[in-house]
Amino acid sequence: MALEENSLEDRLIKISTRDSNKSLMVNPDKIYIFPVPKTTFQFLENIWQSFANKMVSLVDFNDHPIFNFSIFEVIDQEEMKIVATATHFKLKEIAERRKIPGIEEYIKKSRPIHLADPRNESARFIRKSIIDFNKGLRPEVIFINLKEEEIHPEKKVLLSETMNHAIGIPLFVNENPIGILWGITKDPIPEDKIRPLTLQLYSLFDVIEFVVAKEMESGNDHYIAQKNIEKADTVSNSRNLFYTTTKDQKEPVTSIIFKSHQYNIEYRMDASFIIPTTDGYAVSLKSFTPEKLNNTGKNLLLIPGFFCRRSVMDKLAKELALKYGYRVFLMDMRGRSRQTMPKHGKKEGWTVDNYIQDDFPEVLRWIRWHYPSERTVVLGHSMGGMIPRFYVSSYEKIKEQKEEFNLPKPEEYIAGIVSITSPNYISLKSNFIGLDTLKRGFSMLPHKMISDMILSMASFSMQATIQTIDLKKFFKLILNLHSSLRSFSYNIGTKVLTIKDFVGYKEITPPEWYFLMEDVFCEESVSVIMQFFQSQISNERSFWSNDGRINYTENFLNNFDMPIYSVIGTVDKIVPEESLTELKDLKSENKVVTYYEQGHLGIIFHGETVRKICKGIDEWIQGLK
Repeated sequence: MALEENSLEDRLIKISTRDSNKSLMVNPDKIYIFPVPKTTFQFLENIWQSFANKMVSLVDFNDHPIFNFSIFEVIDQEEMKIVATATHFKLKEIAERRKIPGIEEYIKKSRPIHLADPRNESARFIRKSIIDFNKGLRPEVIFINLKEEEIHPEKKVLLSETMNHAIGIPLFVNENPIGILWGITKDPIPEDKIRPLTLQLYSLFDVIEFVVAKEMESGNDHYIAQKNIEKADTVSNSRNLFYTTTKDQKEPVTSIIFKSHQYNIEYRMDASFIIPTTDGYAVSLKSFTPEKLNNTGKNLLLIPGFFCRRSVMDKLAKELALKYGYRVFLMDMRGRSRQTMPKHGKKEGWTVDNYIQDDFPEVLRWIRWHYPSERTVVLGHSMGGMIPRFYVSSYEKIKEQKEEFNLPKPEEYIAGIVSITSPNYISLKSNFIGLDTLKRGFSMLPHKMISDMILSMASFSMQATIQTIDLKKFFKLILNLHSSLRSFSYNIGTKVLTIKDFVGYKEITPPEWYFLMEDVFCEESVSVIMQFFQSQISNERSFWSNDGRINYTENFLNNFDMPIYSVIGTVDKIVPEESLTELKDLKSENKVVTYYEQGHLGIIFHGETVRKICKGIDEWIQGLK
């Protein structure tokens, strides 16, 4: 049965003509369902798994997962059949490219059901949705008690003991129905969560319809369609979409006005501003602007860390923009996308110095040029927090070395820095005996041998000419380091740092793990890896510039006097708490150090922790000059 409380205003797509006389309206049972056009069906085959993945990843406003299981039923000629399924706890295995026999077997067991079969409840819902869609309404969200209501026998046999309630939304592309997307739960949806869920499903309906139609029209890019669906913001509803121009770039910026269901305000997202830096590289910014800005006169610039794209900062960004009223910019550094790579010629690798000395100051200039009366608070996670701290504290040396005397002065452009699990130097917390021996062993190896080990992991997928390393290969190297150093140590155990330690795995749900592996984690330049690796194996407790001329750590500890708000994860194995004790000794008069029992990435993914961090950041910014 369809839920009668579905609001017509919520379902409205466009202003429709006056409703036809009810006595003339056709009987829904007589509605003919056209087959999905061949070209559309072929495109859908490549992306319909993303429908189920997104459905099972939905969470409520308190970050609790809504569905345990999801399926997508497609219209295939004169039948409907299940073609994609997902479970909450299987997304992690999908991200790790494991075969999931349970899901495959489920699809094999399902049987197509003819559209004309009177027991085909899905076809009945599709017919009703065609009438609604013609009235300018989104389809009604369907709520079914699977244990009490009549279900087609072919579907009944597929139900497990925990599949008790189904919630579905018919999907359309180019004004034609393509099927129904179902979420399945063990327990009924609580009364107070029905409307928020309904709004999410309407947002997902809009996203799928828009993305599929757009990508089919513009070039049949299955990958882009899949990613845009899986990372869509369903707790907001897009109101308007425009392509806008800026004076300093040729390519248009995508500007979307959203209404946030969660925060009950409108906001605009702009992506992507492309800012040229050096050697043909660029950085990319996206921004969130709430309908009403606060009165602090501060913009926020969020910088992600090692191996991460800016999407990793979205939870922080939206909380700070939509709850606290800041204009928030999120930065993708060079090499994170095609837009940030040189278009022509040989592409050399880049170093952390390029992030600090080239990319970051150009972004400061760009923000000041567009918002001359406002100063910026820079918020960085992990390496993203190292970048502004090292720029500020090594400013004079950078200016002298680059012979560039118009570099943005930190005190004029930056109001303060927030660093979340950001190291002063690299000190991975490896839980195995013999780390000191390991370091001594590497100090005995020629530098070229260390470089060759890292280069052996390099790939050339970034436009074919630049050496990069993906995250899995990096941690595979760490995992197997001890096997290459047996001649130096006899007592190194087998428990070493892994990618789970990098994530802070216990705080990451399977859908979030899938999101990280599929969208957030990226490749990194070999030269960046080398700088981090040299800091890890060095006994100097320092992070140096690639040319060895600037000791960033020393300058930070001796020179930094800017307001700083530091967030430390007490169970972080990438940036262990004991390696950050110097923060309390900084010269800054306005310094705050806070602690949360979280891992390295878990600290910016765990909803409650994110909300607490943002509350503390806002209170601190309110006290800045």
